[in-house]
Parts: sequence; C-alpha cells; structure tokens
Amino acid sequence: MQTDSRTTLRRFAALGLGAGLLVPSLAGCAPGATADGAGDDQSTAEPPDAAESPEASARSESPDAAEVSYASDETTSTGSQEDPDPDNWSIRMLDVFDTLRTDGEHAGSGNEEVMTYNDDITVEINTTASAEEHERAITDQYGDMSLTMADGLGEELGAIYEQAMEAGELPLTQKLLSKDGGMIGAQASTNPPKTYFDVDRPYLQMNMVDGELVHSTEEGGRLTLVDEEGGDAWDSTSGAFPSGHTSQAYWQGTALATMLPELAPQILARTAEAGDNRIVMGAHYALDVIGGRMMGQKIVQLRWADDEFAELMEDASEELRGVLEEECGTALETCVAQDEPYMSTDEALDYYEDKMSYDFPLAGETGEEVVVPEGAESLLATSRPDLTDEQRREVLALTATESGHPLDAGEEESWQRLNLAAAMSAEITVGEDGAVSLVENGPDD
Repeated sequence: MQTDSRTTLRRFAALGLGAGLLVPSLAGCAPGATADGAGDDQSTAEPPDAAESPEASARSESPDAAEVSYASDETTSTGSQEDPDPDNWSIRMLDVFDTLRTDGEHAGSGNEEVMTYNDDITVEINTTASAEEHERAITDQYGDMSLTMADGLGEELGAIYEQAMEAGELPLTQKLLSKDGGMIGAQASTNPPKTYFDVDRPYLQMNMVDGELVHSTEEGGRLTLVDEEGGDAWDSTSGAFPSGHTSQAYWQGTALATMLPELAPQILARTAEAGDNRIVMGAHYALDVIGGRMMGQKIVQLRWADDEFAELMEDASEELRGVLEEECGTALETCVAQDEPYMSTDEALDYYEDKMSYDFPLAGETGEEVVVPEGAESLLATSRPDLTDEQRREVLALTATESGHPLDAGEEESWQRLNLAAAMSAEITVGEDGAVSLVENGPDD
C-alpha cells in the first residue's frame, strides 16, 4: 500500500504524534493488563512511557488523539463483561470448549480424556519448570510483553528495539503495541468470554487445602505457585478461559511479527513462550493458553483487514525497521543474519507448533479439510506481498496443522489449526496456473 508523506503526517497528527515527530525516511523502506493480578486483562489506559520526553508529552496531549476511530474498533470489540454476548466473535470462536468441559452442568457430557489431560499437562509443565523459567514467567506476568518479548528479535536487535521503545524513539509502534492503551488490542478484553465460560483458575481448583490457598506440593497442592516479593499473582478470582495474558502476548507478538516478517518464527516462538509462562506460573490451564492464542491472532487479523488501520501498521513497520537499521548500521536482512537469534528458525518452528496443541488427545476426526477463517489472509500481507489474497489463503491451508485437536471448530473456522509461523516462513512455489505448493525439503536440506 503506497502512501505519501502528507498522508502519513495526517495519520500521525490524528494519533497525537505531531509533525515534529522524528521518523525515518518514507522512501526506500521495506513494506511493511493486568487489571487484577493474574486476571490478565488488557487495560485501555495511555502508555506511561509515551510521555517521558516533552515532545512525547505534547503528542499524547493532542486534542485530536481521542477523536480517532477505526472500523476495527468495533469489529475487535468483545462487548460487555457483565452481560457477555454469545454471538460475539470472542465467544463464538471458542464455544467448542463447552463440548469438552466436564464441570458443573457439563458433568457427564464432555470429554473426560481431554479435560483430565488438561489438568495433567498443566501440573507437569508447572511442577517441572526450572528456576530460570519461573523468573521469565514472573517477568512476563508483570511486564509489558511488547518489551519483555524483545529477545525474540535476537540479542542485538532485541536490545535496540527495547532501548528505542523505552527512549520514546518508536512512538507509533508503542501506540499500537503497548500493554497499557495499545491500540491494536484496546477494544478486545478477554473478560467477556471469561465471564461467559466461568472456569475457575487452576490454583483455585488444585491448591485449596481446608479452604486456604497453598503454594507448594509439600503443603498438599498439585501446583507450585511462585511470585515476586510483594506480588499479587494469586489475588485474582477472574475466569481461567481464555487466558488474557496469552491473548495480549499474541496480539502484541503477532503484530510485531507482521511488522518484521524476517523474524516471524522467532518472534512467534517467543510469544508462545509467553503463553506457556501462564502455565509455568500456575495461573492458567493449557486450553486457556490455546484459546488466548486464537483470540490474540484474530484481533490482529481484524486490524489488518481494516484498510485505514492497516496503514498505521505499515507506518509503524517503517518506523521500526528504520530505527533498527540505523542503530544496527546496515540493512535489516544483514542485521538479522549477523545477530544471535532467540532460536534457530527450525527450533522456533518446532517450538511454536508444539505449543499450538500441547500434544492433547484428539477430540475429533483427522483428515478434515481446513477452513481458513475469513480475512485470515491479511496476516500474510507483509510476509507474502507478491501473492494474491486467494494464494495467501492457500498458504494458510497448506501449512495448517491436522484436524481433530481440542478447540478446533472444524467447519466453522479453523483458528486452532492456523500455523502462522510456518505460513509466514515456509518456502513455496507458484505454478503457471497460480496454484501454490510447498517446497518439500529432504532430510539433508
């Protein structure tokens, strides 16, 4: 999507990022909260770091900023927490969960094998976590994951990105991605589906002894509950399903991956780690994390499908890429190649796919045709710029995981099966007839 400098400046002004903003040249750039402890909802407050400099303060106080609205503000909205709408997208995409659960009114009618595994894999991940994993989980618990996940960019680029964000050098990127007030997820709280599904947290089901919450297996609990000194991770009684921290991590991480598609597998693997950290903390079940991933990626898809909002995403990509290249001192492709990665691409792809399913027992038939969700092709706009929308949908179908996993809604929409890390990075060929196929690598490739 081509934009001229006047159009870009108008968009910056509408966001409260006035004409005095220092941005990289528009020419030659690549195209581009926790409200209650572990309650992990997204806040809509203004990002605190955006006002650290006088220039940033002036931008954030622009009277025009509050007047901006986008079509996707409505389409991403999850509605009322007090009176959740079962027809809202956030509930509809996850309501297959009610066919699995065995608690309360669902006793005797769900999938006992899946729900028992949900308990057991949660306990296994939590109780076998290392001290380092505990520390990283606590960091993601309390930090802004648009910053704590910076290591997904690599050792050098991650440091440049984090420092630039904290210094206010990426104002538009911060406006979009920030935990507090980030525009991408500002209308998409997980609280309505949490209220609708009304599932107790694992620590409330597994670590209550004689009416008191215990923090270790030695005290009679099934989980090990760790927290920072003075932390409030266990104060929340909000619902478990879906995970709000995970949804937030995925709208932040997926958006960042679309801005930096060269690093998509690594960024998405780090995002998957952030989701897994909710299980390490003992704050969520594995199914909560899978549901949070589905929600977070749907949010980003709805934003990219909004042409006006997509222009903001493209501008943020230009801003981010410009800063990274300036500080690295060479083209981004070279910076990536020379950096120490978070994981190798193969490791990242394997890790991400593993966290898509957590090796749950199947709840449906294998071999079913994947139903690519409407609009999901927009998530490949930056990584597959030369493909048509239909070809992008083909890539999503070709890289999707097998059918039958829990939360796979089958013929409705297959958000559970979309392997975005593979879809953004797999080697493909396009035939003379326009058909897309994957390049099959041999064992020595």
